[in-house]
Parts: sequence; C-alpha cells; structure tokens
Amino acid sequence: MRRAFTVVEVIFVIVVLGILAAVALPKFKAMLGQADISKAKSTIAAVRSGLQVYKNKHILLGQSPYPSTLDSDNNHLFDKVLPYAISPSGKPGGWSKANDRYIFHVDGSQKLVFKYDSTSGRFLCDPDQTTPAELCDQF
Repeated sequence: MRRAFTVVEVIFVIVVLGILAAVALPKFKAMLGQADISKAKSTIAAVRSGLQVYKNKHILLGQSPYPSTLDSDNNHLFDKVLPYAISPSGKPGGWSKANDRYIFHVDGSQKLVFKYDSTSGRFLCDPDQTTPAELCDQF
C-alpha cells in the first residue's frame, strides 16, 4: 500500500507557510530600510571624516581648509573627500544631488537631504527638506 499526503494535509501545510510568509515579509522589508539607514550613516561618517583629513592636509599646505564642493562632477559624488566616488542613483539606498543638496533615498517616500557648507566644512541634515523630518534626528 502506498503512503501519500491527503489533500487536507497539503492545504494545511500551504496555509501554515502562507501565515509564516505574511509575518516574515513585513519584518524583512523593515530590516531592509534599517540597512539603508545604516548605509547612509556609514557614508555620512566617511564624508565628515574625509572633510577633516582634507582640512588637515590643506591647512598644512597653506590653502583653503575646505573644498568648495564635495565632488568633481555630477557623475561622481563625494570624490574630493573620499578615496572612492559614489555614483548618483535615485533608487532606495542611493545618493543623488540637486543643486547644493545631497539626497539619500531611503525608500520611495522617505529621503534624507544634506547640505554642505564650504566655509565651515559642515555636512548636516536639513530637517526642512527631509521627509519625515524626524529622520534628521539620527544624524
């Protein structure tokens, strides 16, 4: 006699798997958002550190302590203060630039907007432009 699963058992397993997926997928999506925020924090810390290195190097040379802009062109962001350039991307987890603002795209509706002040060398979150503004509190 052959042993097989009944239709009821198969349906039960599918329902259980569906419930597990319904619980796990929202948590997974939230974790992806947190990973993007961590990525932004890392890049921001690197930019701020790069600004200090730039300042120290150029003060010793008797030059202006801060660069006028953080990038050499619109296709390479932060390449004046980082050993690598970041390619602009409007996708979640990516950076873009609009005029003098640097934008980190968290997801479709949330974005972090940063402004670089070349006189003080500060790279700060702009709560007036960031959505939601509370995101700036983390930076």
